Amino acid sequence: MRIGIFGGYGTGNFGNDASFEALRDFLRAEMPEAEISAICSKPEPTEARFQVKAVGIAAPRPQGIWRKLDTLMLRQPSTWRNWARTLKLLNQYDVILSGGTGVFDDFRDTPLGWPSVLLRWCLAARIKGVEWRFISVGAGPIVNPIGREMMKFAGSLARQRLYRDEDSYQFMKRLGVDGPTDGVVPDLAFLLSPADAARPADAPLVVGVGMMTYHGWHSSAGVYDTYIALHVRLIEWLQARGYGVRMIIGQTPADVGAARDVDARLKQKVLTPCEADATSIHDAMAIIGETDLVIASRYHVQIAALKMGRPLIALSYGPKSDALMADVGLDEFCQDLDNVNFDLLTQQVEKMIAGREGYATQVRERVAAMKAKLIAALKRLDFRA
Repeated sequence: MRIGIFGGYGTGNFGNDASFEALRDFLRAEMPEAEISAICSKPEPTEARFQVKAVGIAAPRPQGIWRKLDTLMLRQPSTWRNWARTLKLLNQYDVILSGGTGVFDDFRDTPLGWPSVLLRWCLAARIKGVEWRFISVGAGPIVNPIGREMMKFAGSLARQRLYRDEDSYQFMKRLGVDGPTDGVVPDLAFLLSPADAARPADAPLVVGVGMMTYHGWHSSAGVYDTYIALHVRLIEWLQARGYGVRMIIGQTPADVGAARDVDARLKQKVLTPCEADATSIHDAMAIIGETDLVIASRYHVQIAALKMGRPLIALSYGPKSDALMADVGLDEFCQDLDNVNFDLLTQQVEKMIAGREGYATQVRERVAAMKAKLIAALKRLDFRA
C-alpha cells in the first residue's frame, strides 16, 4: 500500500507538523509494510525532520520574465503545468490521507490559493482512481463564496471525512458534504507522547503565555497591535503578582517576532533563547512542562498544554478552540480573542490558580479518553486494495 499524507507540512507550523508525525507513526505501527510519504508545502524540511520521501503540493512558479508572462496570461501556463504534474505524481499512490490542519477554511487566502490547490488534488485523485480521505481536519469559516464552492466540491470527492470537532462537521454538513462514514474524532496531535516533566511541589508558580502573530481573519495591522498590547498588559499583571512567565512559541519564525515585539514594549526580555529556538510541538511541550497553567491562542499550543496535563485558558479566534475547551470541560475559561475582557481574564487566571490541581486531574482524564477515541477510530479505517 502506497500512502501519501497530504497537508501544509514543513512551513514551521508546529501543529501541522505534529499532525503529520502522529499519523505517520500510527500508520507505521499498524501497517509496517506500507510505503508512507508526504505531499506537502515544504518538502525539504519535511524530509529532513521526518526521514520520509516528500514532494511539493505545487510546482514553484516561474521567475523573472517567465513569471511576468505567466501573470499576464492569468497564470494559465503554471495552472496547466501543475495539473499535469499532479496527475503524474498520483501514479505513485494508492491512498491519500489529508491529515490534520484546518483544511476547509480560507484564513487570509483567496480562491486562487489553497481552495484551488485542494480542488485540483482531490479532482485529480478521483480521475486517477486514488482513494482520498480527510482525517481529523478542521473546517470553516470559508468567507469567500467562490472559495466555499471550490472547497465544497473538493470535500465531496473524498471517500470519507473525519473532522477534529463537531463544529467543523456541522459546517461541512450545512454545505451538503456528508457521508455514511463521516464523523468527529479528536485532533491527531493527541496521539503524540507528552514530554517528560514534573513540577516540584514547592516550585514558584509559573504561567505559560502562548505567543502568536495574530492579525485577524483578514490580516489587519490594528488587530496585531491590539493583540500585542493585550499580552503586554497580561504579562505585567502576572509579574506584579509575583508569578513567573514563560513564553510558548507555536510557529517559527513568525511567533518569535510577536514575542520580541512584546518584549520591546515591556522593555525586558521575557523570551528566553530556549523558547526562541523551539522548532516543534515537542519543544513546546517541554517548555509547558515547566509551567503550572497556560494561557494561549494558537490551537496546537493549546493542545500541547492539554497533552502536558496543564489547565488551560484559551483566547479563541475560532470554533476549534471553543470545541476543544468544551471537550476537556474548561469552556468557562475560554474568551473570544477579538473581544477579550481583561478583568474577566484576570478572574479566570485567579480561579484556575486556586483550583489548578483539580483542573489538571480533569484535563489528564479527558485527554486520555480523547486519545483512546482517536485510536479506536483510526483502527476502523479500511483501505481499498
